[in-house]
Amino acid sequence: MKKHYNFKKNKAFFLDRDGVIIEDRKYLSDIKEVRFLKQTFKTLKLMKKKTYLLIIITNQSAVARGYLTQKKLKKIHKFLSNKLRNKGINIDDIYYCPHHPKFGNKNYKKKCKCRKPGNLMIEKAINKWKINRKISFMIGDKVSDKLAAKKSRIKFLYRSKHNFYKQISQNI
Repeated sequence: MKKHYNFKKNKAFFLDRDGVIIEDRKYLSDIKEVRFLKQTFKTLKLMKKKTYLLIIITNQSAVARGYLTQKKLKKIHKFLSNKLRNKGINIDDIYYCPHHPKFGNKNYKKKCKCRKPGNLMIEKAINKWKINRKISFMIGDKVSDKLAAKKSRIKFLYRSKHNFYKQISQNI
């Protein structure tokens, strides 16, 4: 007789980085420029308390444009993760797209499916973490975030500028 396993799938918040977690500094290239937005810590703690995975999904054309290297970008992401961890918040994964369709050298100047509004980063995370789309959310501040979420059949929320915590607590 064949055994049937019923694995509970994970739920996740897919978070754009700039404009959702930290201030959008337009091509952030240095750790010193990182500024967390109001209510970020409180809201991310709530998400974790409700057992959501936290996955950052971010376009980073600053790499393609030559403002920073992937190595420096990874240092910024490590700093961001450590800062959040020190506040009791674990970021489960970070996906970034270093490409741009019009700018960059031959390695980075390309139209790809990972750059939002493409949804390849979201799909990779869904497969890796066995995420249930029906109970997961994407939070962004741009139309490209919304379109990527729509392609992946994930509920989308524009990040509230005034009461991020209330916005999330009413949706989960």
